[in-house]
Amino acid sequence: MSKKIFFVCFLSCICFVSYSQENKTNIIQLDLETNDYIELILRIQCHNKPNPDYDMYINGFRNDNFWTFTYPDSLYDKSFSFTIQEPTHIDTLTRYISFKYICNNDTIAGPESLSFANKGTTTINATYLQTDTFPNILTREKNGNFIFKTNLVDFYLLTSYRDKELLSSIEAIRSSFFWYDADSSRYDTEMDKYINLVKKYPDSHFLIEMLNSCSYIFKSKEDVQKLFDCFSQDNKNSYYGKRINQYLMDNHFKNSILKAWDTGESEAIVIDSLKYNLIIFSASWCAPCIEEIPVLKKIYEDLSDKLDMTYVSIDELNTVDKWQQLMKKENIPWRSVLAVDNINNIRERYYVPGVPYCLFVHTGGFMEPIDVRSTTELNYLYKTVQKGKN
Repeated sequence: MSKKIFFVCFLSCICFVSYSQENKTNIIQLDLETNDYIELILRIQCHNKPNPDYDMYINGFRNDNFWTFTYPDSLYDKSFSFTIQEPTHIDTLTRYISFKYICNNDTIAGPESLSFANKGTTTINATYLQTDTFPNILTREKNGNFIFKTNLVDFYLLTSYRDKELLSSIEAIRSSFFWYDADSSRYDTEMDKYINLVKKYPDSHFLIEMLNSCSYIFKSKEDVQKLFDCFSQDNKNSYYGKRINQYLMDNHFKNSILKAWDTGESEAIVIDSLKYNLIIFSASWCAPCIEEIPVLKKIYEDLSDKLDMTYVSIDELNTVDKWQQLMKKENIPWRSVLAVDNINNIRERYYVPGVPYCLFVHTGGFMEPIDVRSTTELNYLYKTVQKGKN
């Protein structure tokens, strides 16, 4: 369950910026056959520029039943989802467009956040099916606060299947792989299914972005490598492909200087390289991060003589005070530093896909991601650190 919550938090971690209507090179044409929308907006969610995550909004142009959205090619490399929505002008209500298609006599429904062809013009033909209501969806707002919203999703049935990028994103979200962790008895079965999906869509931008964002859930980097090997060479050379390759090759922790949460003094993330270190990337607005605190306190109680623990908060300036309040409320006994002045570079440097995210740093500087919510990985942490006591 925590993985599902994380994924929602991860996709909701956004800031809003203005969009310049210049350098327009890619076009999405949406043929809904019949529709009564007055206004539609294409929302493109991206990583890293100018903030760790941000949204671009592109207004659609209507001509009869065709809606056309034009955006610069430069956005695509770092995008992780495309969402078509109708402005409701109601704070607690959002309306999306999503798609279904028939595959092997099974109707597959996609989510509201999808991906589309990345170059030139792509045309999507679809007919209206139904509108579903999803109440009480926890959504992060611009100010960092979470509120519950009602999502209305208008489902359309695809009548042409030319856009393999769109199909791959629908099938990827439908796959259950990312809802299972390393402890699950279904892990190996779902892993095989996902390998076959990547082989089916080796050029999928969505699939390689998902591998980059969710690398933390795998049992080992070897499993990440198995999936990575199934992508096309062009995809391996993409922005996310290069990120994954760096992640696979880079096993040594590089220290950084950040500010202490309470004094503002500059401190290194790791201050004693002769001890094991557990680096926990977290944020005040992240529900799974808060749920993880009892596990972390138990680790601290059992292993703090040989294991240093350090929080790295990725809270932005408008939520840092909430992080400070959380440290006091929970009476956190381990160190905490703030990445607020350099969030983007910190996430890039340590391959942080989202939070919560932990790095286990060994005494020689070797680092590896670890999920302390996983019984298997938690046992590995205890065994490794306790063995170091002998």
